Amino acid sequence: MKRCADNRPKLTIFTPTYNRAYILPQLYRSLLAQSDQRFLWHIVDDGSFDGTKGLVAAWKKEEKINILYEYQENSGKPVAHNRAAAACNTELFTCVDSDDFLTRHAVSIILSEYGKMQQETGMVFMRRKRNGALISKWPKTLKHATLRAAYKRNGVSGDTMLVYRSDIIKTSQFPVFPKEKFVPEAYLYDRLDDLGELVFIHKAIYVCEYLEDGYTKSMRETIKNNPRGYLAYINQRLKKEEKLAEKIGDTVRYTSVSISCGKKGIVKGAVYPLIAAFTFPFGVCFYLAVYRGFVRGNRICCLHC
Repeated sequence: MKRCADNRPKLTIFTPTYNRAYILPQLYRSLLAQSDQRFLWHIVDDGSFDGTKGLVAAWKKEEKINILYEYQENSGKPVAHNRAAAACNTELFTCVDSDDFLTRHAVSIILSEYGKMQQETGMVFMRRKRNGALISKWPKTLKHATLRAAYKRNGVSGDTMLVYRSDIIKTSQFPVFPKEKFVPEAYLYDRLDDLGELVFIHKAIYVCEYLEDGYTKSMRETIKNNPRGYLAYINQRLKKEEKLAEKIGDTVRYTSVSISCGKKGIVKGAVYPLIAAFTFPFGVCFYLAVYRGFVRGNRICCLHC
């Protein structure tokens, strides 16, 4: 273990979990093995009933790493994230999902790179699979950019690991909608992009596989069940789009999800009403192809209702 004059936690590793007691131990083992232990593992249990609480209680008794455990009624990852970010009292904050884990020197690398930062809002690291294959990809020449610009203009592809300064992550929260549990994570990242650029570090320290019970495998169904959360993301993204083609595409999605929500005055309420009027039939077609039947009895709103 790395010996430091100041052993106080500098990084909060936030893990939202729901019935993942069968796989959460692999993340725990990876945290035990960290060469630098200056972190706090903040677990927010989203209503698990599979023994997760007892499992974590046993780990806490071992007192091998700093663990903060909180239980909430099943409310979804956005609510769990809001809770963890608000409670964060370390200098840095990152999310590591319950089915993923970190390489042995991940925390050490994060803290080392943090010491080199200037005014950036945070850092971006690569993810890889168990077999070493990279999930995140970008040119080594990329050093600084907002997350959105990096994906749109700088050749970034695949999921990444994001580490933010805590004072930055505390500035924004996910919106919460009754009976919904999902808002795209990009909703938050788009807002944080307004505060500055990130440092891109060409190192893979986050290991993941996409499980069948995760959001990634069922995204279409997730959006169908959480239309207002997705609509909040689309409306925010529309205000940031620069190209006409992007505005048209997102407006079509706005219309289709608005129909799923039973929203009235779809065209009048659009970020770009003229585009919404001309693309309304395409939005209806998209709704019929993807979301039809989600809200039984929903009528398709006319242009001016």
